[in-house]
Amino acid sequence: MLAMAELCVATWNLDNRAGKRKFRPGTSDAAIALGADIIAFTEFFPQESEDRFKASLAQAGLHNQLFTRSKIANRVLIASKVPLQPLPLELPTFDEQFPANILGARLPSIGLSIVCARIPWYSGTTAPLRTLAWEWLKMTADSLKHGPAIIIGDLNIQASARLFSRTFAEPWHRAVHGDMTFFGYGGKKSEIDHIIATDHCILSEIRVEKNVLSDHAALVCRVKLPDTFKPLSRR
Repeated sequence: MLAMAELCVATWNLDNRAGKRKFRPGTSDAAIALGADIIAFTEFFPQESEDRFKASLAQAGLHNQLFTRSKIANRVLIASKVPLQPLPLELPTFDEQFPANILGARLPSIGLSIVCARIPWYSGTTAPLRTLAWEWLKMTADSLKHGPAIIIGDLNIQASARLFSRTFAEPWHRAVHGDMTFFGYGGKKSEIDHIIATDHCILSEIRVEKNVLSDHAALVCRVKLPDTFKPLSRR
């Protein structure tokens, strides 16, 4: 068990597309190579490769795992070298697919809360749900802002958007890196994967790791908590 007030976290969209995109061999090796203590995966839907993928992560020390379940929607997996507890969240009810894209965890050893989320790509007739999704995210962020917390994942929005800045006003700040994390058809690029933290957390050593296994790059950074939030025991 890691007894520390500093750890490396990562978020990576696996591009499984609720099973519509075949799971690519080598994904677990690429994830392990990030060297993170905690990895939050979005668009997690590896089908018949799920057990093997989780087992590979566990063998590399990422054996504390929480995940969502759904037969129709993209899911989330958080794999950690640090013990995890589920973080109770009031999940949205306006869309049957969105809840599977949300997962809360708590690291009791350092008192850090983590929410991994992927905001679905609402468009056309579902476009009004985008506003509801961001209202839910703001409510969740407001409930966490008074303690050490990070919100991590594919939010399908750039940091320059008004929704983003309104949701993550002070005391929130994001891992700024100046690179793109999504690479779509026709050369389309955008920065839509994020790590955002309260002012109880210091973010550093931010990097973007591109990989041909997904149309998203992994976003990685170190999260450090001040001495006042270190564990009382370091056995």
